[in-house]
Amino acid sequence: MSDFRHVQDLEEWLEPMGYDEFWVKLAPFGVDAEIRADCDASIANGTLPDTVLTAMKGLTRIELTKELGLKRRPITPWVQLVDSH
Repeated sequence: MSDFRHVQDLEEWLEPMGYDEFWVKLAPFGVDAEIRADCDASIANGTLPDTVLTAMKGLTRIELTKELGLKRRPITPWVQLVDSH
């Protein structure tokens, strides 16, 4: 299980996962076999696996962001490197 400090940490963790890896790594967070069975059925009925995975990653990001109380990283303003004339 990863340690997430910000929403972007979670997004960066989810992004490279493939379909099978997603289910293994998300099991500790409660993404279970019943949910996978529904996704597998959608794929069997013609939905593209990438579409299902993208949707599941999005829903997981939303749910874990709420559950873990994550916020977005603060945006650091650009520092002006050249003096104004």
